Amino acid sequence: MMDGLRRHLRGLAPILAIGLLASCAQETVPPTQAAASLAPQAATSMTPHLASAWYQVLFNTNSSAIDERGRMIVRTVAYVVANDGTTRVTVIGKTDRVGAPPANLALTQRRAEAIRDALVNIGVPAARIDTSWLGEGKPEVTTADDVAEPRNRVVDVTVVQAPR
Repeated sequence: MMDGLRRHLRGLAPILAIGLLASCAQETVPPTQAAASLAPQAATSMTPHLASAWYQVLFNTNSSAIDERGRMIVRTVAYVVANDGTTRVTVIGKTDRVGAPPANLALTQRRAEAIRDALVNIGVPAARIDTSWLGEGKPEVTTADDVAEPRNRVVDVTVVQAPR
């Protein structure tokens, strides 16, 4: 009896994980789309409830390895893209201010490319992914040099649905 319950709960784990990730996404509607959504024809031209979603994949210091939470985000993004042919993905690598700026720029490139490659490896067309990196530019949290701020060691992943 316990084995049956465990199997059932194990089957629910992926569903619960997707629900958890969905709650982490931040939905945004650009002002021009928000105004357009008041018109009935504009509201019906979009997949229900998605204008854009934003995720952050966090990284350890001096690392471009994607952790389990990051892999879950990659799978969620791939699922959204697979179910809507109009979506585009923007991937932007960032880092904290520990280390030399040229090394940090290279690190943010590796992080952004790691996310892009993970998306492509599970089926997201590379042509629908825009990839860039900023080095220490545009941090989430402003800090002095050599401050290891985990919230700045991220790749921002934005999924945007184009109007049909």
